[in-house]
Amino acid sequence: MTDEEAVALLQQVMQIPTVGADEAKIADILAAKMQPLVDAGLATIERLPYAPGRDNLIIVAGPKDAATKLGIDGHMDVVAAGDSAKWTHAPFAAEIEDGILYGRGATDMKAGLIASFVALYNLLVSGVQLNSQLHFFATVGEEVDNYGARQLAAAGYNDGLTGLIVCEPSGPQIEPTTRGIIDYTVTATGKAAHSSTPEEGANAIAGLFAYNAAAAKLTAPLTAKAHAMLGHATHSITLINGGNQVNIIPKAASLRGNIRTTPLADNDDFTAALTAAVAEANTQVPGVKLSLSIDSTLPSVGSPADNRLVQTIQSVQQQFGKEELPVVGGTGICDAALLLTPGMDMAEFGPGNDTSHQTDECIALADFTAAIASYTKIFAQY
Repeated sequence: MTDEEAVALLQQVMQIPTVGADEAKIADILAAKMQPLVDAGLATIERLPYAPGRDNLIIVAGPKDAATKLGIDGHMDVVAAGDSAKWTHAPFAAEIEDGILYGRGATDMKAGLIASFVALYNLLVSGVQLNSQLHFFATVGEEVDNYGARQLAAAGYNDGLTGLIVCEPSGPQIEPTTRGIIDYTVTATGKAAHSSTPEEGANAIAGLFAYNAAAAKLTAPLTAKAHAMLGHATHSITLINGGNQVNIIPKAASLRGNIRTTPLADNDDFTAALTAAVAEANTQVPGVKLSLSIDSTLPSVGSPADNRLVQTIQSVQQQFGKEELPVVGGTGICDAALLLTPGMDMAEFGPGNDTSHQTDECIALADFTAAIASYTKIFAQY
């Protein structure tokens, strides 16, 4: 597949608004492209449905008896575009201007998905002898709760992999480890009363204030710990809701928080701190009862900074006459949180920039085509 054909394929999949839906349309396109190679016995294709119109795609190629097996991961969904009137180019038009491709998913992460697919396709067409068996995963629902990766891991599709490359936009660096995440909700229930007689009620919002103070105190020792690659864990209150009128003592209130964890301050540590904070807050405001719900949790995962996959990427950089890339910890969450298992090589490495989730998301076509060239060598040499 030429670079021009690859760009056209990227535009085609970007024009499908896979905002929590319709990933099967992309799976259809990629499966159709790969089908002649499947018919020739060079690969296998499997679909793993998550919901109607939402299929994960699995392509496997390479020697079955290979000592190394590389997982290649990319997701097909994107976040919402927001107000399309604020975009310079329509968010799902996939328009090109001055060598820049604009549209939702350009960076996060249809460029990485398609670049890795094209690299795999081109390797199989070329007839090159692969060192590893390659397992290409195109997943659904990564942007919400990694639905597809959860399915793949639960069904054992990552069993036996020795390495996992996640083709998310990493910038000019390699990320062999990533933080974990906790999303949680604290709900407070009190008693309504007229604001002129607050003593007759129990202020649910005051209960949240008490919780916030306790949580800040109890999580401080955890956020103070600095991991060598991932830095400090973080804890943020990001949503709050309560009350229904300014002159009524609120009966109900809730807040949501987001935590990014590290191996030094892990999910269990933070869950214990949150639980203790709720218990402490329950003693602070008479008549208010607080409860904690852990809504989503994924662990911090990773592998050594000098793992074999990282070394392969650095070697390919040198083959292209480029300098070694920095190796750093990733602060975002990706499918590796579910697909990586102990002892597996990991690298988050893909084309893109800092426009992910933003208005006028874009990618330089030179960055995209360079990724195809890099992935082709990485997949062949790992």
